Amino acid sequence: MMGLTAMKHAMIGWALGLACVVMAPTMAAAQASPFAAAMVVNDRVVSNYEVSQRILFMTLLRQPGDIQAMAMESLIDDRLRLSAAKALGLTSKPDELTAAMGDFAGRANLTAEQFVTALGKGGVERQAFRDFVEANLLWRSVIRTKYGASVTITEAEIDRAIASGASAGGEIKVLLSEIVIPTNANATEALALANKLRAELKSETSFAAAAHLYSKSPTAAKGGRLEWTPVSTLPPGVAARVTALKKGETSVPIQVPGSVMLFYLRDIAQTAGDGTQVKMIDYAAFALAEGQDPASIRARVDRCDDLYALARGLPADRLTRETVAEAQMPAAYAGAMAHLDPGETVMVGSSFLMLCSRNPQSAVPPSRDDVRALLTNQRLGQLAENYLEELRSEAIIRVP
Repeated sequence: MMGLTAMKHAMIGWALGLACVVMAPTMAAAQASPFAAAMVVNDRVVSNYEVSQRILFMTLLRQPGDIQAMAMESLIDDRLRLSAAKALGLTSKPDELTAAMGDFAGRANLTAEQFVTALGKGGVERQAFRDFVEANLLWRSVIRTKYGASVTITEAEIDRAIASGASAGGEIKVLLSEIVIPTNANATEALALANKLRAELKSETSFAAAAHLYSKSPTAAKGGRLEWTPVSTLPPGVAARVTALKKGETSVPIQVPGSVMLFYLRDIAQTAGDGTQVKMIDYAAFALAEGQDPASIRARVDRCDDLYALARGLPADRLTRETVAEAQMPAAYAGAMAHLDPGETVMVGSSFLMLCSRNPQSAVPPSRDDVRALLTNQRLGQLAENYLEELRSEAIIRVP
């Protein structure tokens, strides 16, 4: 499954890349009419042109894995979503579709028009973007219509969620690391490797080492580390899994078209509300060797992620990176870094310190209504995955 689930996740990890993207067409597409059928899903045709547009779209979003296979799978899923909506008599309203396009573009900090213009520079037409968003918009309506009335969250479930820290009032942000293992031609092997890694990885350091070794995501070079991410921007299937984790835990393998993913929860924070704000400090400490010149290090790094390249091949304890409340930082570090901006550095003893970011964490406790909404969305997300899998298993898919 690609759809909005994996596509949104791709936007979390990587910004929209547009420069010099060239996607060679497949041999079949090059020889056939662009508007001829590439495949038929039940009674719905998918054209060669739609496939080429989806490949370009996913490439611009820097989706990892086998782009061609994933484009085909995502278009199959879109046809199934549209068929399910038609069976329930659901249609999209122009204002809702416009808002959904704007919301998706906002993940890249762009307006809908800016996003469409950027896509156009990479060869993706507005209609291809519109079709993608509409299929997912209608799918949400399908799930609400089909399951909305049947999902009940008990008071006990809310109590457990609040006690576990897996819920939030206002907005939740999570600090994740990821490992993306391509399935290529053997999904079973990729899943087996993911399960093996999950059983073995017990710390952020070991997870980062595995990301360097096995992950094919652009984040592999920095140990799989992602920045603070609002849970509201995560796909429901991913959100449900990562918010159920405790800090320091690794998720079960999550399968998406072309890859299997693991997530490690480094931290979780509540960032909305009107209460007292606590500064969360993301910083890196690189232990210099005797006689090593700090100026030579400073000249080679602009941000914390650059330190991973310098630490490659060194003992794991030479580079540490933490996200902690400002009050919990070592006193010497806190004082030295108090006036730094992100990307700035300072020496404390033999430690080369760099401030990565400062993030507020709200002290406002979550409201029960917000927790109920979050748990409801998680439950609906799981039901959506199960229903789409059912539709796939029943679908008749043929190549003309």
